Amino acid sequence: MRRGLALALAALVLLAAPRLGRLASAHLLALDLLVPGWAPTVQSAGREPVTFDGGTADLYHPGGPPRGGLVLVPGLSRQGKNHPAFQRLARSLARAGFLVLAPDFPGLRAFHVAESDVRAIVRAVQVLRAEGGSPTGILGFSFGAGPALLAAADPAIRDQIALVGSFGGYWDLANVIGFITTGWFEEDGQWRQAAQQSYNRWKLLAALVPYMEDPGERARLQRLADRKLANPGEDVRAELGGLGVEGWRLLALVENRRRDRVADLVASLTPAMRERFQRLSPSAAIGGVRARLLVAHGRDDDSIPYTESVRLARAAPNLGRLVIFDGFTHAFPSEGGWRSRLRQARDVERLVLLLDALLQIAPSPYPLPHWGRGY
Repeated sequence: MRRGLALALAALVLLAAPRLGRLASAHLLALDLLVPGWAPTVQSAGREPVTFDGGTADLYHPGGPPRGGLVLVPGLSRQGKNHPAFQRLARSLARAGFLVLAPDFPGLRAFHVAESDVRAIVRAVQVLRAEGGSPTGILGFSFGAGPALLAAADPAIRDQIALVGSFGGYWDLANVIGFITTGWFEEDGQWRQAAQQSYNRWKLLAALVPYMEDPGERARLQRLADRKLANPGEDVRAELGGLGVEGWRLLALVENRRRDRVADLVASLTPAMRERFQRLSPSAAIGGVRARLLVAHGRDDDSIPYTESVRLARAAPNLGRLVIFDGFTHAFPSEGGWRSRLRQARDVERLVLLLDALLQIAPSPYPLPHWGRGY
């Protein structure tokens, strides 16, 4: 009997070992992300610039055989792949054993979301796989999550993608437009309102300007958006002279603050503009995503409502995990008193479970975590 019990316990240990080892890695990866500078690591990591088809990227190497490859897609940020927080994330993932490719997206750095981003991600996946980054995943953040999901549905690579992550992303751009301009979003059949920042309004204008048909209107409103992004309080009336019908309609949408006007203002835009930002909404392509999907969002996000990620998760053909963080805004922990800190403490467990799901992209090449000192 004792021998049978010993064999049963040994079998349980063998079955649980991969899960326990992965959870240990997930906990230490979470610590690496949350406490920059402590930097525990399975292995050291290096970074080198790479060029492909006229594009550039940073390739982060793990110190040993990679467990898989990840293409990282940032949101709307002037610094793009060079943002310090984005670089820390790439290094942490490389230290956890991933081969990480972080391309430069000039459009996203200019606050534009375009179909060219989708094509660039598809090509980045092909480059990463050629470098040995397989099985392969794509992680998209904020407004970069939309192109990431669209790329994962592209027939050229969709059967090569094992995992795709949407963090702080969106389901339908029309919903995001309504939220940024009015603060209203729908939650469980009820309308709720959140405070909005003026900066987001002008960021939205910069994102929509490239969809305009008239080049003169595009240039005029781009200048206006750039000036408002630099100083939201600046007087830009001089830029309004000579603005045509298309420009005025877009500006009216961006400056609108009434929920009951959003649908009519969107309908007033040119058919080409409406069609274009609809094509850039994951709602139009989620059925083509065959990879396992990880979705995460901050409940207090003031740029994209967390309900967009809930809709995305509900429609996903192959949902791996949905995580809603209580103590995070769009990209950072919420500021506030002790109640906010308690919410963030509870979020650590959610982060660990999310990272555990990410690490399941493939069995770890390491029998047990061996955490040393990295950067």
